[in-house]
Amino acid sequence: MLPGATLGLLFGVWLFQQQAQLWSLPVWLGWLAALGLVALLANSRHIGGVRLTSAVRLFCRRLGCILLVAAIGFAWAQARAAWRLQTALPQACEQQPLKIQAVIVSVPARDARGQHVDVAVERTFNAHCPLPPRLRLHLYEQSYRHAPATSRNALPLLQAGERWQFTVKLKRPHATRNPHGFDYAAWCLANQVGAAGSIVSKAPMRKLQAMVWQPAAMVAQWRALVGERIQQVLGTSPASGVLRALVIGDDSQISRADWQLFVDTGINHLISISGLHITMLAGLGYLLTGWVWRQQPRWALYVPSTLAARVGGALVAVVYSALAGFSIPTQRTLWMLLTMLGMLSLRRQFPFSWILSVALWVVVVLDPWAVLAPGFWLSFGAVALLAFGMGGRLRPPSAWRAAVHTQSMITLAFVPILILLFNQVSLVSPFANALAIPLVSLGVVPLAIAGAMLPVDALLILAAQLWQGLAWLLHWFSQLSWAVWYLPTPSLSAWLLAMLGMLVLLLPKGWPLRWFGLLLWLPLCLPAPSALKPGDMRVTVLDIGQGLSVLVQTASHAMLYDAGPVYHEDSDAGQRIVLPYLRHLGLSRLDLAVVSHDDNDHVGGMASVLAGVPATRLLSSLGADATFFEQLQAIPQAASMPHLTCQAGQHWQWDQVSFKVLYPLAQPEIPLKDNDKSCVIQVISAHGSLLLTGDIEQYGEQRLLEQSGKNLASTVMTMPHHGSKTSSSPAFVQAVKPSIAIATVGYLNRFGHPKQAVLSRYEAIDSQRYRSDQHGAVMLDFTQGNHPTVLTWRQVEPHYWD
Repeated sequence: MLPGATLGLLFGVWLFQQQAQLWSLPVWLGWLAALGLVALLANSRHIGGVRLTSAVRLFCRRLGCILLVAAIGFAWAQARAAWRLQTALPQACEQQPLKIQAVIVSVPARDARGQHVDVAVERTFNAHCPLPPRLRLHLYEQSYRHAPATSRNALPLLQAGERWQFTVKLKRPHATRNPHGFDYAAWCLANQVGAAGSIVSKAPMRKLQAMVWQPAAMVAQWRALVGERIQQVLGTSPASGVLRALVIGDDSQISRADWQLFVDTGINHLISISGLHITMLAGLGYLLTGWVWRQQPRWALYVPSTLAARVGGALVAVVYSALAGFSIPTQRTLWMLLTMLGMLSLRRQFPFSWILSVALWVVVVLDPWAVLAPGFWLSFGAVALLAFGMGGRLRPPSAWRAAVHTQSMITLAFVPILILLFNQVSLVSPFANALAIPLVSLGVVPLAIAGAMLPVDALLILAAQLWQGLAWLLHWFSQLSWAVWYLPTPSLSAWLLAMLGMLVLLLPKGWPLRWFGLLLWLPLCLPAPSALKPGDMRVTVLDIGQGLSVLVQTASHAMLYDAGPVYHEDSDAGQRIVLPYLRHLGLSRLDLAVVSHDDNDHVGGMASVLAGVPATRLLSSLGADATFFEQLQAIPQAASMPHLTCQAGQHWQWDQVSFKVLYPLAQPEIPLKDNDKSCVIQVISAHGSLLLTGDIEQYGEQRLLEQSGKNLASTVMTMPHHGSKTSSSPAFVQAVKPSIAIATVGYLNRFGHPKQAVLSRYEAIDSQRYRSDQHGAVMLDFTQGNHPTVLTWRQVEPHYWD
């Protein structure tokens, strides 16, 4: 019965995490009434004059028990969420200067823009603004992208474990919201990050204490010292960044190119303090403690060697988790491992399903947000599948056959899951993991930890050399043309069929037609038929923060207009948002990529997009000396891409949908600044039209009025320059007269876009106004009538933490 109750708990907690808001008392009363009805049925012998058999009554009792546990899980998750949300930063206090006293409880991350730390708030000097207990803060040396940098000597160097007084400006956690995108706000809620913001460098900053004797501060300083030792021995090499991630859980020094290599070869789960490493090291601690105990027979009189070995393994797991800073994923693994060790130490033999169930109860009760993390399902799923696939055998296989069988089972089992979560399967992953798992877990990690803890540089150097050899092999694997397989997000029915096929494949040897399960995977591989007909159009205005990225699709073609900003040196909107969305749709190639002009918030992510999804041609208003073209030279599939200069008069047609370039003019009257060089494109379908305006300002708008006049009228328009006061002039808004106007802006952006005066102009002509910071991605289907169907992603997937 325990496994069934565990399924009920998982369902109840998962169901709560899908809610758009916390439940009210009347809803709870309805739930209780439904449970009472099930209980009544479970204890009734007759219903409507029909006698219930004992089997039916037993089924009702078990179903009632599962539903009761689900309701308890739901209620527990809601209570935890309500308590945590009570500590949220009040909206009225966002972006207000707040003086605080706090302790640095993370290893500081440093990059080109400044320093980044997590702090535990001890005191606030603003009674009207209660603060969350934990904040993520940034001390910027460069206030905004190309702004002049503050001298590094002018700002203090923040260190782990210090107590400071400073002034901060904070925002509540806010995520960009796109289909198949990462939800930063949910991550903050799960990781207890109540707000994020910047330290005001112009206000007084005072270090109160160099070392705070608190557990979190002491662990953070210990981790920082270990990280510094690794860097002193190995410098800033790629191997140093990887070893820091493996030893102290700090992956901030791993480059984006290296991360892509790990993802493409399927070993990214190893490049952190993962559950596998904790389990492996606990196993080594178990073996070592058991060996030492057996050398002293008298010790076994007081504590059995098996129990001592388990305690030793548990202590190693706790120490290694502390070295990782007790991050939330590490805590989940630690709770799971300690629960299993505890149950195995009891003087009773439990079925494995019970051990796994109790571990699930412990993890989910302590952390109800675990069900939102892919790693939670992958970890427990892997253990359950191994138990399913390796069970029912007459004799255990040899060590090498068991290893091969385990790797093949995990590879097969995770194909449908990886396609659903990440839209890709690494075909070289079985070979890469067969090398990487033993080398990293049994070689690199123990050597790196020993070298970081002991004054023996040779151990760290040997760990780095082992990693460099593995990295060379991984790079060779990744260069194979068939290394990675990208697939669109499957439908629910196709995915469930594939999961059924996976279970059939994993049945014990001897079951007939096991390989028939592969046929159930076919719906995953079949291309989804286009829902668009000739003359139709689908437009997605992505939520990428302060910037612009729009995907226009016709029946058989696709155009990407801009790709958002570079966030920092190792992250941009193209890599984090646009590219995952294109792969979610199953687009392997773009027919046209458009770069409207040379501003970071429009061109910054395009190179990352083209590195993953190449385009047949490129259209832009960029000069030959633009940095973007240097980036393209490093991308083999994009270096030879035909490039056309955007200018008025260009036009083409795809699937009975017309595309017209309206601006800039071939020969401008005066030298133009970048914004007024923006490539303006009008797209006309049978069911409405779209005007993409980039960042044109009033000069560009006036030229468009002179050249195109009444032809500017469009159903939908992206607000020029994100709703800036220098754009959307009254005459231009009246000429276009859009039914829908969309502002793509960042949450509480420093420019104050869109300006209220600009919004009023669109309101005056009865335009529907959408903002990416409030609505998320805006999806428009031009498929019927003369007005598009509009969906916003925050409307499609509302969450209580929003």
